[in-house]
Amino acid sequence: MRIGFIGLGTMGRPIVARLLRAGYAVVVHNRSRGAVEWAVSQGAVAADSPAAVGGAADVVMTSLPYPETVETVYFGPGGVREGARPGQIWVDLSTIAPAHAEAFYGRAKELGVFFLDAPVSGGPMGAEAGTLTIMVGGDAEAFERVRPVLAAFGRMIVHLGGPGKGSAVKLINNLLVAVHTVALSEAFVLGAKAGVDPAVLHAVLKASTGHSFMIDRTIDLIQDRDFAPRFSIALLHKDVRLALQFAEAMDVPLALGAQAQAHLVRAMAEGHGGEDVAALIRPLERTAGVSVVRGERAGGGTKADGAGAVGAEAPYAGRESG
Repeated sequence: MRIGFIGLGTMGRPIVARLLRAGYAVVVHNRSRGAVEWAVSQGAVAADSPAAVGGAADVVMTSLPYPETVETVYFGPGGVREGARPGQIWVDLSTIAPAHAEAFYGRAKELGVFFLDAPVSGGPMGAEAGTLTIMVGGDAEAFERVRPVLAAFGRMIVHLGGPGKGSAVKLINNLLVAVHTVALSEAFVLGAKAGVDPAVLHAVLKASTGHSFMIDRTIDLIQDRDFAPRFSIALLHKDVRLALQFAEAMDVPLALGAQAQAHLVRAMAEGHGGEDVAALIRPLERTAGVSVVRGERAGGGTKADGAGAVGAEAPYAGRESG
């Protein structure tokens, strides 16, 4: 199979690297020329438009930030559809709404093309390690054909049913990412205010019922004040917005989801939208007058973000995005 790949961002780059290492011929397109030059240096072939990718590939994959971008890349002027042929498979790794996936599936089917919504979880580190979880909706026949390709960068690869099912599960996952991140932010700010060493608090929670993956994913970043956008607050805000809309359409109230979205909105309003989701803790820290950082033992006077801080050594956990 010749693989076309569009979207060489935080997730796209390591996925393309995995595909190339697995021996696939990969044709790439991206708005940023620098990302394309990087991919070519790794062994990929450059295409000058999504249509050219569609014309050159057996399987087209996309990793893009917004549903509107996905629609434009596939169906807009110069889009993949202009190079499509019957039997081709399109695999969208982006986080979109089930309704988007269903619509794109229907439009692709009119061209004789298979569309799979296949969002991923595990972040850039998971992509680099080939351990992503991949949630797939669409035709089983197409899924089986591309399963070996997905195995180049995924560990748990699940066909969840018809179009939109992969997107539904991804929105559920990212709803929990938001709720858990807000909860851990409140918990560690409370601990800091009480004079509890955050590293010790993490160790205790890791062995207790209040533990979650997002604590492990996030606490080192918080303590190190490392808010580089592995998975940005703005993108999580988009995902939760889609989840709330999806739930409303099915008459399912999401009270905690709505509260988490309010925290995301506040963080964006305070200038943190481009930072990693770990930065959700920053508005809460400012309100409480503490910062959860490494440094002196609990009760010390280290300053961070303009507030009194408590912290400790001893790193824990990985740094994958949700």
